[in-house]
Amino acid sequence: MRTKAIIASKLIDATQILEKPIILIKNNKITEVGQKGNIDIPKNAEIIEELDSTILPGLVDCHVHFTGSEESKPKLIKEEYETRLINAATNQTKQLLNAGITSVMDTGGLIGLYVRNAVEKGIVEGPRIMAAGRYLSPTGGHGDNQSLPLEWVKEGRPFGWGMDGRLADGVPECMKATREQLRSRVDFIKIVTGGGGGSEIDPAWIPEYTQEEIEAITGIAHDWGRKVMAHCYFPESIRRTVNGGVDIVTHGNRADDETIKLMKKKGTQIVPTMSVYERIHELRPESKASEMYDTIFTNIKKLYEAGLTLAVGTDTMGGIFPFGGSTLELELYVEKVGLSPFEALSIGTLNGIKVMGKEDKLGTIETGKYADLVMIQDDPLEDIKCLQDKDKIKYVLKNGKAVKNTL
Repeated sequence: MRTKAIIASKLIDATQILEKPIILIKNNKITEVGQKGNIDIPKNAEIIEELDSTILPGLVDCHVHFTGSEESKPKLIKEEYETRLINAATNQTKQLLNAGITSVMDTGGLIGLYVRNAVEKGIVEGPRIMAAGRYLSPTGGHGDNQSLPLEWVKEGRPFGWGMDGRLADGVPECMKATREQLRSRVDFIKIVTGGGGGSEIDPAWIPEYTQEEIEAITGIAHDWGRKVMAHCYFPESIRRTVNGGVDIVTHGNRADDETIKLMKKKGTQIVPTMSVYERIHELRPESKASEMYDTIFTNIKKLYEAGLTLAVGTDTMGGIFPFGGSTLELELYVEKVGLSPFEALSIGTLNGIKVMGKEDKLGTIETGKYADLVMIQDDPLEDIKCLQDKDKIKYVLKNGKAVKNTL
């Protein structure tokens, strides 16, 4: 395979800003990075040159749900499961790549697991996917489809939202459920340790697993070399979650000072999912989830200043949360949290890869790493919002292969 030579005006990753960069790629890996004039381009190289453009590492979204639907959660039950699976594999994957998102974590649902398998086998083109499969929830918890009869949810009938969560109560059930998830080749375990932001039955402040149940899950997952991610918002559920050995908290935006200190001490990573609240507040200001809006940005600034590893996550599932929308989260880190564009880009690239546990292979533009790159015809350090204009994203490489090229 010919060497690719990527030439742009600027390179930005979490470790450097490089003017007039040249990146050489052979097969699927970066072989050399440097400034124009300091690198010899092979004579037969394929040259991709776009002046007035910026090269970034592939963007990362650490909280998606491949639903295959353009509807919101309550309406999913009306759509054929098989149709949604095909749509997720062929359309939602493409929407992510077109936005420059080359790595995602699907945080709950069998569709995400099946799409991951199809991408890995080369059946469809899509981002790198780490899939949780069905997330674990106590009965009546946020992972219990409370609009369906309990027995249907226990059966995991293949329609609606029922295949995304599975119920497990008490230490023995939690241990067995974790082992069964690992048997299905999940990349990490997702659990629900607190209520839902918009739930009528289990409000967000309710803790939903005991620390003993959490420890049973994390102990087995860690024995298998898998991380555990937990959905929770409020201090008590976060405290149990972190003390129970969970690696990643998703949401977590109502943490108080004591739980922030605890997360820092334990090395907990966090995916705050700001953009979902921005969209809900904009479109459904009367909803319960919108009530959290005024406090989340201040709390997220505290999380960042405490030195925690924060990553971008959208909680996208289609509908009002479109796939490829994680660049809105980058804007919120700048406009609402008060970070610099460089800090936001680091959160949206390397930090996401750290949460995925792949920082030795991805996340920065360095020799020896896999070639997941984004070329945008603008400078996000000058205008972070430019990343939301998919027409400006001209060239996307995933694993050294062009998955978008509008040059």
